[in-house]
Amino acid sequence: MIISVILFALLGWLVGIAINHAADILPKRQTVFQKPKCLNCSTPRAYPAWSALITILTGQKKCPSCGQPQGYLVRAIIIELATPAFFVFLLQRYGYTLNLVIITLYTAILILVTVTDLEHRLIFNVVMLPALIFALAAAFFTPGLAWPTALVGGATGFILSYVAALLARGGLGSGDVILSAFLGLILGFPHIILSLIFGVFLGGFVALILLMTRRVGLKSFIPYGPFLTITGWMMLVWGEEIWRYYFW
Repeated sequence: MIISVILFALLGWLVGIAINHAADILPKRQTVFQKPKCLNCSTPRAYPAWSALITILTGQKKCPSCGQPQGYLVRAIIIELATPAFFVFLLQRYGYTLNLVIITLYTAILILVTVTDLEHRLIFNVVMLPALIFALAAAFFTPGLAWPTALVGGATGFILSYVAALLARGGLGSGDVILSAFLGLILGFPHIILSLIFGVFLGGFVALILLMTRRVGLKSFIPYGPFLTITGWMMLVWGEEIWRYYFW
């Protein structure tokens, strides 16, 4: 069991490296199917430098070509530590089941979306459109999720977020709408409704804290995607328990 946990944590670490690479490359509108490069001079990184953790341990914080610090190093370290932790938790919860494979992949997608929206206020179609297609297909095989329920959930997430985007007049973007549709597909109906409600309350609470501490102003833009991903992941893992707590 210990060996399997270590191997799955190692897989999570490798996925974390891939997430960091995608988060660096996607804002540049470049393909992710290329070797990681220095964000300053575009020099390809040596294989050990692909990992932020190895970079820190070896003391190579700067690019050997241009001498500039590696960009987003703190974020990269957090992702390389958090992703294995998520993977091990999911392994302990679901065991070696089909559910583990599906939810682990969804988790990686949500982590990537959270990073790009926080850093660039962007949720990329190149990530979300394949994710939508996969979620539609996976709905046939996901334990506890019927395909019609997933389809209604996706439509509900899309419609509610689309109406909210129209009313917010710029407060929500098209990426948030697509993300909500994706969450609806993986959560199903009616869990998506509770997820969106929690997202609204979490976003409002964080915005209030930031306003009170004067980190943002009344006209500041706060990305909404991370609140959707956080509450969506919680509903993905504990949705049944949360639903029974409130309505049974």
